[in-house]
Amino acid sequence: MNNFIAIDFETANRNRYSVCSVGMVFVEENKIVDSIYSLIDPEEPFDRMNISVHGIQPSDVEGAPTFHTFYQSIQHRIENQVIVAHNLAFDGYVLRDSLNRYNLLPVPSKLLCSYQLSRRLIGGKSSYSLKSVCDHYGIDILDHHYALSDAQACAEIMIQLSNEFELYDLDAVFSKTNIKTGEIAPGYYRSSLVSSSKKRKRDVSSF
Repeated sequence: MNNFIAIDFETANRNRYSVCSVGMVFVEENKIVDSIYSLIDPEEPFDRMNISVHGIQPSDVEGAPTFHTFYQSIQHRIENQVIVAHNLAFDGYVLRDSLNRYNLLPVPSKLLCSYQLSRRLIGGKSSYSLKSVCDHYGIDILDHHYALSDAQACAEIMIQLSNEFELYDLDAVFSKTNIKTGEIAPGYYRSSLVSSSKKRKRDVSSF
């Protein structure tokens, strides 16, 4: 994929809609051209376990925008774009559930998971976590679980996969991995998936 947006969310607690930070990295022609980081007021209590992972305290988000405000400020930049996360099974549903919480209509976007792609394309690894795939490609994660750092790592992984396996567009992604892109649009959400009718039925949901 030559053009995409890598994204990573951190949450305040086990609720997927409790976003407390977001990182976004914009890639054009396989080069990082821009990034966004924002703390988010989750309007939810923080769990100690989550704080121990990302280090964000309730006091850090005082005065930060809510997800509602943040999404409205960036939706024009993600409309009709490909959004990539390294764990779409988490980040994709964080996005969906946060939109649901605030009754926001999503702008149409395609969805891909660099974790799924790595599992399909890179053989012989016991783990395909963000850190493991970064180690495979010699990518430094400056601050793991800092949303912008993780989004940048995801972007660099996707650039490496695109170059090594010639994933120049979504058709190439499907033909080489059998992975069908996900999609988010008003009233509709589908995570990316390995193409099969049984799996497709499980992964399609509506708002």
